[in-house]
Amino acid sequence: MIASLKLQIPVDLSNEIIVSLTNKTMDNMMWEILTKEEKNQVLLKLLVQVSRADEHLDKREFAYLIHVCHQLSIDPEMIRTFAKAPADVKEIMPQSEEERMQILYHLLFAMKADEIVHAEEEKMLYELAFRLGFSESMIRDFIQIMKARPLDRIPVDALLDIIRKYHN
Repeated sequence: MIASLKLQIPVDLSNEIIVSLTNKTMDNMMWEILTKEEKNQVLLKLLVQVSRADEHLDKREFAYLIHVCHQLSIDPEMIRTFAKAPADVKEIMPQSEEERMQILYHLLFAMKADEIVHAEEEKMLYELAFRLGFSESMIRDFIQIMKARPLDRIPVDALLDIIRKYHN
């Protein structure tokens, strides 16, 4: 006869687990009800946070943000609005792999837009990537590639190889 094993989880820990799971479920539900425009604004807000993490918004970073605004049909004035807001990595994040990868891709290029990867930008990228569900080692590999080459010479194949390495 196999004896049953009863796990006793402390109440504080079980409440923390329940809250964590509830928050993830709520984030997923919330992302799904956002409009396309609201999702694009979340992306822009995250890009602004990475771009100003070093407390300086370089003209090349600003140009990248303007480019993203035009691509996503967002009023570029939103850049100013988000730049004035306090940094906050508690945005609702998508759950689908495709949307998370798209956001990560943009974050990497925002970090490298001024050709300098600052420690503060790296830290912000790690925080946001963790919230997106990516591993520290995967992000470290991406950052190494971004640091090693000029922005216009970043090999797409190398970025895809990292994705394959961690998701296959």
